[in-house]
Amino acid sequence: ERFDAHDFLGEVAASGAAAAIVDREEKAAGIGIPCILVNDTRKALGHLAAYGRSLLTCRVLAVGGSNGKTTTKHLLGSVLSEQLSGTQSPKSFNNDIGVPLTILGSRPGDDYLILELGTNHPGELSPLSLMARPDVAIITSIGPEHLEGFGNIDGVRAEEITLLDGLTHDGLAIVNGDDRQLVQMARQRCKKIITFGFDAECDLVIETVRCSLDGISFQVRGETKEYRLPLPGRHNASNALAAIGAGREMGLSDDTIRQALANCSRPEMRMQLMHVGHFTIINDAYNANPASMLAALETLAAADVPRRRIAVLGEMRELGDCSVELHRQIGATAAKCGVALLVAVGQQAAPLAEEAVANGMGRDSVRWVPDADEAGRVISSLLQPQDTLLLKGSRGVRLEKVVEALRCSSVMSGMVRAS
Repeated sequence: ERFDAHDFLGEVAASGAAAAIVDREEKAAGIGIPCILVNDTRKALGHLAAYGRSLLTCRVLAVGGSNGKTTTKHLLGSVLSEQLSGTQSPKSFNNDIGVPLTILGSRPGDDYLILELGTNHPGELSPLSLMARPDVAIITSIGPEHLEGFGNIDGVRAEEITLLDGLTHDGLAIVNGDDRQLVQMARQRCKKIITFGFDAECDLVIETVRCSLDGISFQVRGETKEYRLPLPGRHNASNALAAIGAGREMGLSDDTIRQALANCSRPEMRMQLMHVGHFTIINDAYNANPASMLAALETLAAADVPRRRIAVLGEMRELGDCSVELHRQIGATAAKCGVALLVAVGQQAAPLAEEAVANGMGRDSVRWVPDADEAGRVISSLLQPQDTLLLKGSRGVRLEKVVEALRCSSVMSGMVRAS
């Protein structure tokens, strides 16, 4: 986003590269290694990855959807790595750069490759799916996201269903059955489908979910043994169930899957439980849209906490003309969740703060601040020992800065007490 890699060709050659693919011929002059000239290096990377995919002997699993992609990918990786060998996309490598790099990083002899496929505008997802040619494709859920490009929820659904465009001939689609319209669209595109969710008509149905900040436990309809997951949030039962369905498709036993889920690590900044000083933090600050914001607030409201519930909610970006109304909906929900203090962060979050007040929160319990730096300063001065704090906002808001502010505050208060 900030650099032209052609400016570093000399360093690349000096580091021992065998060749370079370029689309600016003048930049390649005299660097001392062979160069392959193409019209667009970004598209060339995709072509290379598509060819690389044709050579793979492992099974490819692709995860898409509006919410829970990275968490589901993480859970699936934990499940498959229990007995199989393979690789998965790092962090959120889910676009036309990250997906090719992940495909090209697959190792000979692997049993699986897990890809995360994302989109923020119409027509982006289908080419990625056709490049990846997944044997198993998971659609986690559909919700309002990137509405500047998609317009409305139907536009989101129309885009996300194209994850199935590249599904292999005998491939399996694992689809969130709580969205019946999505299931109907999936059945028109592929033969083998497993549905999962809370809806009683799903093939895999979640029952009896028990939640705490330490994680969740749940049962699957028709089964006696429960599954445990060290991630808070009722919605994560759905993400886990998608991983269970894929694990079974890969030949793993339920006991193996159950053990892997119980022992999996918590993905960074996704319902990550942290303890800083005398405070508990639910760090879900990696990204946000209305559905994931509501799920995070539901988790905070249901948590058994020793003292106050505090919410620091960053603006949700790329919502287009729906932004004000969707932020107001979140503000109204926050006011009903037992939140003692609400800090709304970013210009687009101002309606969120206004609606929280309109729905009964006292003006002294609601703050609006322009950015994460100011949020860190405000929260550091207002938190009390044993408060529980939720951080949730779009990636660009960078609410993780609040964690650093609290760490610095805790260190400084400790130094004062020590002196």
